[in-house]
Amino acid sequence: MSLITGFFVFLNIFGFCASEDSIIKAMSDELKVSYDKLKNAEPYPLYFIQYQTWVSDNYSVGLKLGAITDETDTHQAILTCDMRIGSPELDSTHEIKGSKNYYDNSYNLDISIIPLNDYDAVRANIWELTDKTYKKTLDRYIKIIANKKLTAEEEDKSGDFIPALKPEVFYSTVSKENMDRDYIKGLLKKVSEKAKKYDFIINSGVSFSALNNTRYILNTEGSKIIEGKRKYLIDYYMTARTDDGLDISRYNSYSFEEIKEMPDEKKISADFEKSVSELKNLLEAKNLEPYHGPAVIENRAAAVFWHEIFGHRIEGHRQKSEKEGQTFAKKIGEKIMPDFITIYDDPNLKYYKGKFLNGHYNYDDEAVKSEKAVLVENGVLKGFLMQRVPLKGFDKSNGHGRRSAGYITVSRQGNLIMESSKTVSYDELKKMLIDEIKKSKKEYGIIIKDIEGGYTYTTRDMPQSYTILIKYAVKVYPDGKEEPIRGLNMIGTPLNTFPKILATGNDYDVFNGSCGAESGWVDVSAVSPSLLFSEIETQKVQKSSKKPPVLKPPYYKK
Repeated sequence: MSLITGFFVFLNIFGFCASEDSIIKAMSDELKVSYDKLKNAEPYPLYFIQYQTWVSDNYSVGLKLGAITDETDTHQAILTCDMRIGSPELDSTHEIKGSKNYYDNSYNLDISIIPLNDYDAVRANIWELTDKTYKKTLDRYIKIIANKKLTAEEEDKSGDFIPALKPEVFYSTVSKENMDRDYIKGLLKKVSEKAKKYDFIINSGVSFSALNNTRYILNTEGSKIIEGKRKYLIDYYMTARTDDGLDISRYNSYSFEEIKEMPDEKKISADFEKSVSELKNLLEAKNLEPYHGPAVIENRAAAVFWHEIFGHRIEGHRQKSEKEGQTFAKKIGEKIMPDFITIYDDPNLKYYKGKFLNGHYNYDDEAVKSEKAVLVENGVLKGFLMQRVPLKGFDKSNGHGRRSAGYITVSRQGNLIMESSKTVSYDELKKMLIDEIKKSKKEYGIIIKDIEGGYTYTTRDMPQSYTILIKYAVKVYPDGKEEPIRGLNMIGTPLNTFPKILATGNDYDVFNGSCGAESGWVDVSAVSPSLLFSEIETQKVQKSSKKPPVLKPPYYKK
């Protein structure tokens, strides 16, 4: 089936609106002409082109102390062109050793200002971007050939691209739901006004956002993907500062796919008041000195831990690039963590135990169907998150090539899920922690209740370590007494940390968020129960050294 024939079958099966019709038709027509004219225009053959367009409609509103601080409706359309010159064995995406700009193989154009139902205007922009991309791609391929001649041979010679076995055709859009904006703003107003009751809150805010995004993908292999996604987010934050200059904060968020799933004012208000109480506890807490000993990381915080410490290091392209530390590149088949732990990434899941997963998608940004990727099975490393770049021993994508508009595609996480065959109740896990405290003859242990995120260094020019940003934690004494602490981050290295997990809870929870890396920001989720460690290590955090405000907030009344 030729590309153009397949395209019109596609249009006949699925009914498009006017703007979709113009976008797809312009992409398809320009794809055919560009490929026919450019594939042999130079001695180095062009063998692959892909166009991708992101069209998004967003609404957001933010409130502070009951007043609207911003309210926006935005419409954006970004067009990206990817080209490959050379052959799947060596092409223009190959890493240039010594270059600081490895991820520069994709080019984009903001076409938000043009009417998307104007075929001629859309196609003219595609034509302009195609010309720019071809010239830069050709220039890059010539540099790659020279670089290969002047530098040492790579260890992994598996090639640069995995051709598709067959074209993929998929169509699934989502409609914009009717929202009662007045109700939403009224809910946020009631919650945000609660901060007025507390003189120690320096800054705070509550926000709502609704996003409807549609991705259009066409390439010279004949794949045609249209996938829509709708998501909502409500979040709030509050900050304070201790007398010794440490900035502290609390944050919470709610992600959902349908407006009917939105939490009510009673739920959000109760959580807000709990966060206020935690913020006050942090103000009164003592800074923790560097610690080394037993700890529990609670479920949602543990999900962030897995995302940061394990998930990024298991992304396929990091096992190949000679700039990367390649922590797990040669450990397939080896035991890297306790045998009761299994970890996989499955973007096909939209819910886990009834909880919405923000990292869901059907097709990745290389037109590959998303698959469940088993990464660790009973403690043994089994595989990586794969895009369409082969690795030694791995010549198939599992649909994890991802990016945000205008970035190069690399392998990224979707829904990272850690499951355990050695679970106990949370209360039992805490008892086990106390046993470990006594066994290690420590004065106390730690329970980490909230993690903001972290830094995980994967490149060879940096220490192969991680830093976890702890936002709320408590000391636990041998008698079970808990005491809030502040001013600590968890540090370590993955290979040393994972074997120290002794047991897990049965209290699975979900972290939903957005993750930034080389390919931009993508929606992700992670799932984990609470984790018991025989030992962790912490260090002090950086302080601002600024004092809290001298005067009470002008709105505060006792």
